[in-house]
Amino acid sequence: MARSLKARLFAWHKGTPFNPWWMELRRLRTAVEDLAPSAHGLLLDVGVGDRPYAALFAPHVRRYVGIEYPPSCDNLNPGISARLQRAVGLVDVWGDGHALPFAAGCFDTVMALEVLEHLPDPDRCVSELVRVLAPGGTLLVTVPFCTPLHALPFDFYRFTEAGLVALLERHGLVVERTATRGNAADATGAALAQWLLRAFAARAVHRDGAVSLSRWRAPLVLPVVALVQSFFALASRWTSDSSSSLGYSAVARKPR
Repeated sequence: MARSLKARLFAWHKGTPFNPWWMELRRLRTAVEDLAPSAHGLLLDVGVGDRPYAALFAPHVRRYVGIEYPPSCDNLNPGISARLQRAVGLVDVWGDGHALPFAAGCFDTVMALEVLEHLPDPDRCVSELVRVLAPGGTLLVTVPFCTPLHALPFDFYRFTEAGLVALLERHGLVVERTATRGNAADATGAALAQWLLRAFAARAVHRDGAVSLSRWRAPLVLPVVALVQSFFALASRWTSDSSSSLGYSAVARKPR
């Protein structure tokens, strides 16, 4: 019962400005909501994690298949890949994005959400995404731009919009549209929230880049984090400055 209450409190906190990743998460979800209608048929989610967006794609696809990389999953939740029964319903296949364990052309839609930055060779991964994508199929991608290092040691790159387009076109894809995730106000608010957390509320930094919070300083700092993020979330409505952003998304198609 206590564990259930703790889980509910964590879920509530995650969706509020008290969570230092709140600005990032809300903008990412909006970006994925925008991508979802472009999905169709059999979908492969590369880097599925805890399957946070499955419900968004359910109305648009025939089946949703999620693949995750065990070392990356272990990094975030030590030992999870050794306890596969706990991941039933979340991860369908364990594998490597550099060498997907699927036949060529078997998926109508392939997506990689916040994945390419975590691979030492994103070109090799995109080549694999294209290989398993059916002719005429759709690739959905999101990448970060202004965001702290995370999921270490698996954090290698940041992409500009032009860099993302060049990467996809290099592998023969036709980029149909791109979108900027947030603007300069979002990027500033998110960065300031992270700085406040790490400078004044952190007790220790873990090997994956995450922090443990101080029991007495965090309750003082998190309300300030919430205020800062709320202010910049409002400010983002009145700026069109996209010189910096939280990231980018793209819809691309494999020629028939």
